[in-house]
Amino acid sequence: MRASTLFRRRLAAEWGYQWGVMKTVLDWTIVVYLVIPVMIAAPFVYADMWEHSGLYWSGRLPFTVLFVLILLVTAGGNFRTYLMEADLLYLLQKKEILVPFKRLGFLYSAAGSVIGVLAAGVITLPLFAGVYGMKAVEVLPLLAAALAVKLVFMTVKKFSSKRSVIFAVFVLLTAGAVLMVTNAAPALVGVFSLFTAAAVVFYHLKQMPRSDRWFMKEIEIENREKVKYIKLILTYSMEVEKEPVNQRNRPLLMFRGSKRIFKGEGSKEDGLLELVVKGFLRRNYLTLYIQMFLLTMSAVIVLPIWLKWLVFAGFALFIQSWLKSLFKKMLDSPFFAVVPYDKKLEDPVWGRFRKLFAFPVIGLAGMAVVIFTAIGMIV
Repeated sequence: MRASTLFRRRLAAEWGYQWGVMKTVLDWTIVVYLVIPVMIAAPFVYADMWEHSGLYWSGRLPFTVLFVLILLVTAGGNFRTYLMEADLLYLLQKKEILVPFKRLGFLYSAAGSVIGVLAAGVITLPLFAGVYGMKAVEVLPLLAAALAVKLVFMTVKKFSSKRSVIFAVFVLLTAGAVLMVTNAAPALVGVFSLFTAAAVVFYHLKQMPRSDRWFMKEIEIENREKVKYIKLILTYSMEVEKEPVNQRNRPLLMFRGSKRIFKGEGSKEDGLLELVVKGFLRRNYLTLYIQMFLLTMSAVIVLPIWLKWLVFAGFALFIQSWLKSLFKKMLDSPFFAVVPYDKKLEDPVWGRFRKLFAFPVIGLAGMAVVIFTAIGMIV
């Protein structure tokens, strides 16, 4: 069997598998009421971005913010090889098939990276042109830099699985790219970025014949890539219970000694509130809580005035609804089946819980909206 034939079969099987996953979500109601309207509206929205770019992006922000957004959006993905565990039995022994097969997978992944960066550039071009007055020729070096960052970052992810290392590398690459596009000439940025991207491609193609030691790592990457859409669907599915997993005997940060929050004698209401607060802070809920607040603040800073208030109103309603659902979920814990509590305490404890976690972030987001609205009206 030729490597190209095997690659086409694996690629077709991959497309078929991912399409089957998508079909579990895209039933006829989603297609009719969401997908088709979005497809129809997208060209009109894109045309409106050219006409009224100020409604979609704030000119008070430097263009590097939009550049960093492109880096964030295009940072995902891995170099694919489309290998399987069964290949350990046969394909690993056939270098004349394995090497060109992996080369095709790599080139396909690299081409997908180029297309993804170009797509991000086409989508954001109205903002670069309308808000910052940049021409397409001036945007191309930024896209070349984004492509270089993506290819280098994907290379690091291939050789390291530590999240701390991956995060640190991305931060360093982003900082370096921002410094380069703000201080160097556009032509120099484009040439250096294309040289870096070409060097990454050449490196992978050069070391491919002697990359047997990365065989298991490549299979691990393939397994992750194959189920990434399934994980995404399960993450945002409201019908699937996603219980946080914590195998530590003691919390990492919050209340390691299980000290009391409320001093004094303490009432039953204080006791129940303390249990709920500790449960909230010790689990993954706190991370989601912070992420939602930071995302809202970012939207408040970036979006036009009328959208700032719309986002703030939605956040104020959502955060209270979300906290209420978590509050009820924590009270339904098996722990309270062993240690029951007075049901009359739910309403007062919920009121205090909301004051602790909902009102502060709503207040901060509201202050930010007022401040940035005033700045926008003055400017």
